[in-house]
Amino acid sequence: MGYKVVAAEVAVAAIGGIGLRILRPNDPGVFRLWLALVVVLHHFSRFEFGKAPVLVFFALSGFWIHRVWFGRYSKTRHSWLTFVVSRWWRLARVMMVATAVTFAVMVALGDQSLSGVLSQPLRQAVSGLFFVGYGGMPVRPVGPAWSLDIEMQFYLVAPMLAIVVQRISWILTLLFGYMAFAFGLAFMPGVLLTSFLLFFVIGMAAAQHEWRPSPRAATIGLRLAIILTIAVLLSPWRQAMLNANGEDWQAFNILLAALLLPTALTTAEQVGDRTDSALGDHSFIIYLLHWPAILVFRHYAWGGVKIHIAVATALMTVVGTMSYATWRWIDAPINRRRHNWVSSRRIGNPAAETGAPATDAIAMLAGGDKRDAIA
Repeated sequence: MGYKVVAAEVAVAAIGGIGLRILRPNDPGVFRLWLALVVVLHHFSRFEFGKAPVLVFFALSGFWIHRVWFGRYSKTRHSWLTFVVSRWWRLARVMMVATAVTFAVMVALGDQSLSGVLSQPLRQAVSGLFFVGYGGMPVRPVGPAWSLDIEMQFYLVAPMLAIVVQRISWILTLLFGYMAFAFGLAFMPGVLLTSFLLFFVIGMAAAQHEWRPSPRAATIGLRLAIILTIAVLLSPWRQAMLNANGEDWQAFNILLAALLLPTALTTAEQVGDRTDSALGDHSFIIYLLHWPAILVFRHYAWGGVKIHIAVATALMTVVGTMSYATWRWIDAPINRRRHNWVSSRRIGNPAAETGAPATDAIAMLAGGDKRDAIA
């Protein structure tokens, strides 16, 4: 019995320590997990502040893709193909788990959108496996996976963009990104790379020109983002943040993303401990795996606020357990194999690889490297 008590105390202390780290997201993995949890909160509350973390993820993705292209993939055989296959491999394994769990939950709940999924089996299978086109489907089983469509579109052109960013000034780089952003919103609205390219380009330019905001600027930006969100939710504009069809929430999310970018770029190259690395890995998994819990949460009428909080807490406990199991027995082992495959295609001495530290940490989204998991 004594051993069980000690084990329970250790577990409580560990969970409490992780909670405190999330409240102060100063480390790279913790910050990515914090972003993913903001998306989770957005889906549980339906307040429209969930796009901002995704935009920051895109900027971090641009940062690390720029680094690992020149540090690793450009030195492999058939470099573009190796890069695209590796990036797909990094995304696909967790997506397959999330899709299987979500489909099972939809069947169990008798979800109304299930008929829409079954009516397009080929399109669902192809887009769900290769991501491109997933965001444009009438019914997306895994709601947050629209961002993987954007990521995959970015991966297809990232090597070319990396070379362009390397050869032109940062002013032209940002101008190019803004022009693509404005053009996309004006003439090609929808889940297309052009509407989000600016944030990828900001990350790539930061990597190329070594932009590093000060820790003070990062702290101020993070606090302002939190204060602004709370102020809006307590203000007369609260209802506007519940209207996904309006334009106010889009500008608000872009502003929040801009305030969070200094923290993202400050933590980007920091090296966290093993716990931080594991928490970073969980960010991508939780980002996708929380969606079945959202379907359950929205399917039933749970009563008052206290019941809502209790049910959301219970569901997220299940999600956390599933996330750990996925990371422990699926994500981490397969990622090691992917890393070894990329290394085997190295031209010359694989030990001479440069780039991010070679300890895997989301989506963020890519692998073998500590933050080559970002997006």
